[in-house]
This record gives sequence, C-alpha cells and structure tokens, in this order.
Amino acid sequence: MPEVQEQIAVTLSELTASLVGCHDAESVLRLVTAACENLLSASAIGMLLADPRGGLSVVSASDEQARFLELLQSQIDEGPCVDCVSDDATIACPDLEEASGRWPAFAPAALDAGLRAVHAVPMRLAGAAVGGLNMFYAAVTPWGEWQQRLGQVLADLAVLGLSQDDDPARTQRLAEQTLTTLNDRVVLAHAVGMVAGALDTGTDEARRLIFGYATSNQAPVRDIARRLTVGDLDAAVLRGR
Repeated sequence: MPEVQEQIAVTLSELTASLVGCHDAESVLRLVTAACENLLSASAIGMLLADPRGGLSVVSASDEQARFLELLQSQIDEGPCVDCVSDDATIACPDLEEASGRWPAFAPAALDAGLRAVHAVPMRLAGAAVGGLNMFYAAVTPWGEWQQRLGQVLADLAVLGLSQDDDPARTQRLAEQTLTTLNDRVVLAHAVGMVAGALDTGTDEARRLIFGYATSNQAPVRDIARRLTVGDLDAAVLRGR
C-alpha cells in the first residue's frame, strides 16, 4: 500500500507542477493519460470535449484504438462518454458484453477492438459537464470507490489545465481552448503521418517519438508538431534525441 500511495503522490505532483508552470493543452492531456494508465491500470484512454460548433470532439487518445472508439461515440451519439456528459455522472460498465442493449453500436465495436470494460468520468466546469474522460480495460474491471474518486480527480485536473481561470469568462475560454486543441490535433496528426512515413513505422510509434522529443527538449508538443510539418525539424532527429 505505501508503494501505491507513493506512486499516486508522485504522479499527481507531476500533474500539478505542470499546471502551475508553463504548459500547453497537449502536455496536460498527455500527463492525465499517463496517470490513468499508471494509477488506474487502464488499457486505453480517450477524452471528448464539448465542441463550441456542436457535439463532442476527440481531444485526446492514448492510441489509435482509443481514438477510433472516441470518434465513433461522437459520430453516432452513443456510448459511455456521451452518457457521461449528458447525465453529468460517472458511467460504469465493468463488462461490455452486458451492454449491447444499452449501446448497440458502440459495445460490439469496443469488444471487437479487444476491450471488455469502460468507465467514463465527467469533466466539469462551472457546475456542468463539458466533456468526459474514458478509461478502457481489456478484462472485466469493476471499480471501487477509491478508483471513482481518483478518476474524478484526474478529470478535474484535465479541466483545470485547459481552463485555469476562476472568472466568469472561463467557460468561454475553455471553448476557445477546445478549438485551439482541435486545431493543434490536426497539426499533430499531420506530423504523426509524416514521421510514420519518413521513418517507416506505425502511427503509435511516431506519436511516441514526437512526445518523447518534446519532453526531452522541454518544448510544447504543438511546437514540435508544427516544426515537423513545415520542414524545420527532420523526423530522423526524433530517434537520436
């Protein structure tokens, strides 16, 4: 138990240090994703935020599998994260094989992807759910009370990192940040594709290299992605950091 407590303390201290220091949205979301993996043993993580243009948009995913499932939810308006945002409540599904009646399109897709359980936690701001944090598991996985509380803490920290204001304009700022994050996501996707092609590797490995280079150089991920897309940074450098 002391080891678990120490891991929680170290992970949360890294997150909070990022929030009080210089950070960008991509870095905060990446730290939250890592925390979900390390502290809650999630197999895959995804995040949806309310898009000012309407609906929900994918702003973060641990891998292409999670990205697909998040995108599917946003497109068909069905799934645990959609319910999480609309109900402003944690949605627990410890066994997706029992959820085909609830989510007839999403549940089979998640099972086909090799995932068996999902827990969705609301991301709240100004008393309302503005998004959802999804944690997927490869095996049947019920959550205890401590896991629910920790999941909510991580979702709250993600929102703080995206808004980080306490005045009445913060909801508007979150909307603006969401659009910025979505635009950064497009640039990042382009950079990932370029790196994958240049280094003859998969997209998950290309994304890992970009994130690793940004971390080792203490640079925002969006800056590294933009440098790659405009030709200011050679993809080969990522492997030699």
